[in-house]
Amino acid sequence: MSEKDISRRNFMVRTIIGIFVLIGAAMTAALGGFGVLPALRKKESGWSDAGSTADLQVGRPQERRFFETVKSGWQKEKVERAVWLVKKSDNSVTAFSPNCPHLGCGYRWVAAHQRFECPCHASVFDVNGKLLSGPSPRSLDTIETRVEGGRLLVKFEVFQLGISMKVLA
Repeated sequence: MSEKDISRRNFMVRTIIGIFVLIGAAMTAALGGFGVLPALRKKESGWSDAGSTADLQVGRPQERRFFETVKSGWQKEKVERAVWLVKKSDNSVTAFSPNCPHLGCGYRWVAAHQRFECPCHASVFDVNGKLLSGPSPRSLDTIETRVEGGRLLVKFEVFQLGISMKVLA
């Protein structure tokens, strides 16, 4: 064999390997872009209908349950959520996360004492969500709301527990 044949053979081998590398890179990019990346994206939350505002009474908290469609990557699922709603005298509505900011326990409105009480570690909050006593590091977390056509829409979000600032989880 001559030197010319060997260099031609090396060229062909390198060209074929290069083609396979390009095909592999294209397939990896496609799988990463369409298959893996959507699963790694953060869950998106949107506005959910939490019912009518007509049955809310001023200054009387009401727990409201509703379903939210949660999109995680390419999957959508309906998740039951809950919020505490308080209607103000100006007809605005404040929504509170249903979890105590201390460790995430579910608190309740105690009408006899006119306050929210957490049964786990005895944190106490007033009707406006302000921390009155207990180990909770902050007041109750508010959730964004808006009213459209007499329907209350909430943008449900989950917050980090046990820290003094309201930070999305």
